[in-house]
Amino acid sequence: MKLSTTLVLAACAGVVAYVAGHWAQPAPVSETGSAAARAPVDPAKSEQRPAPRDAAALAAVQALGKYAACSKEFSARSAASLSPEERLELLANGAMVGDYGNQEAMLCGLISVLTKDEIQKATAILGGIQDQGNSQAPEVWKSLWKQWGRVDPEGGLAHFDENSRGKSPTDARNMMTGWLETDAAAALAWAKKSGKAPLEAAAAALAIRENANGNLKQLETAILKFPSGDATAKACLDDYFDLASLAGKEQSAAAIYEGISPALRPAAWTAAAKRIGLESSEEAKTWLTKHAADPGRDYAELGELFRTLAYEDPAETTRWATLLPYSADTDRIHPAIMPVMSWMERDPESAIAWLKTQPTDAPWRVGEDHQ
Repeated sequence: MKLSTTLVLAACAGVVAYVAGHWAQPAPVSETGSAAARAPVDPAKSEQRPAPRDAAALAAVQALGKYAACSKEFSARSAASLSPEERLELLANGAMVGDYGNQEAMLCGLISVLTKDEIQKATAILGGIQDQGNSQAPEVWKSLWKQWGRVDPEGGLAHFDENSRGKSPTDARNMMTGWLETDAAAALAWAKKSGKAPLEAAAAALAIRENANGNLKQLETAILKFPSGDATAKACLDDYFDLASLAGKEQSAAAIYEGISPALRPAAWTAAAKRIGLESSEEAKTWLTKHAADPGRDYAELGELFRTLAYEDPAETTRWATLLPYSADTDRIHPAIMPVMSWMERDPESAIAWLKTQPTDAPWRVGEDHQ
């Protein structure tokens, strides 16, 4: 939906008015991202405020009053003329805007010129304001992660490893996108190293996929260079299934699994099961029954699939899951536990009645306190 003229003019005018007339001493930014209260401006010292560094550009925005004048290209040029303190204070004010469209207009260009020294402080500001209740537009976060990838990719990805709360594989891949824009060779060299945490692995997989340039055999070769069970290899397999599925309408997830290099099949087991579940619940049950004894089986990775199957028919799904092979030595969880717990959430009376019919030592026996 397009922004209304009123909102657009308000956004542009707000930026102009703030930058042109409200440069009080910038508030310090805490490590948690909340801005300290600004001290009242002393009228006697108002003449000491720094003059706007891009007066012509600001005048153009004021004169035009159009959304185009607040475009990313324009605001990036304006933001580059400000001091680091001014950029961070303007970022804090823009992050308080409630409308996502106005946020993007005010912040994305500003973010695109943040330096390595500013980027982590900017992240803390946006995160702190979001934690206080004013969420940031997805495009704002995308811009931030890409910029961090441009100016300090290894530091940013290490930050993700240490502070994974609220971060997604997509966020990590956006950071990698910024790194690939500035130094693809260094990004690929980093990606090829094993032993990464899950979010780092998601970023590495993007670099490896981009380097393969759509060549599945080349991507297979790259994946096989990682140790068995490596997180980056598993993340790369998601990209492998994506690319293979675009090769033709006959390329179902089951067909891709059968056609992949035998050496990669154990690592591909989870990716295949998840994707087949997206295609058809009945096919997923059939496939899991057929391939439950394959190397690479990992029921614990299929929680979302089991919950989906249980939502459609909790009783039948639970009974089916009890028949799947299970080993206490190799499996982290019995496959029946996930659907029976989902069943208990939706219809505890029926689920508990079924549980009472099961052997007392059954590994899926849960909810005993309800009996």
